[in-house]
Amino acid sequence: MTKTQHGFTLPELLTAVAIVAILAGIAIPTLRQFSANSRTTAANNSLVSALALARSEALRRSMPVTVCASNDSATCAGSTDWSIGWIAFTDVNGNAAVDAPNDQLLQAWNGPSGNVSMTSSPPNAAKFLTYNARGMANLGAKITFNTWVAGCTGMNRTQLVVTVGGSPQNTHIACP
Repeated sequence: MTKTQHGFTLPELLTAVAIVAILAGIAIPTLRQFSANSRTTAANNSLVSALALARSEALRRSMPVTVCASNDSATCAGSTDWSIGWIAFTDVNGNAAVDAPNDQLLQAWNGPSGNVSMTSSPPNAAKFLTYNARGMANLGAKITFNTWVAGCTGMNRTQLVVTVGGSPQNTHIACP
């Protein structure tokens, strides 16, 4: 009776390990870019949901609602760096500041994680966005929000433009 042995020879095993290493070398950079794009999209979608909430609450309550960058989830930071987070609140007197007891904080969002940068422009006008009682944005010009991950390449920066009418429009542009 002969016994047969089952298994791999050393050259077969080394070939299999080499193939796995080559596939991993191809997949890991792609996975990193996919992860970075996902973080950028998530941050952008979170801001779009904040703008949609502000617009719908302005219509529902028939009063101005403001969205602004906030680092403490309670007051406006007066910054064009939205990576710190943002809040939406009723703004009865339209001064883009949370004034107690008249204004009510509707919701707060944490800033995006994972080296995601989010800025708005033009610098002098993009520190907050207010929707009036008719759901229109009180803007003199459109506001642009740019979102990207450190080290991004290609067309992987997201640009969200809020028109004077108040509707957000999303596009992908080249990284800085």
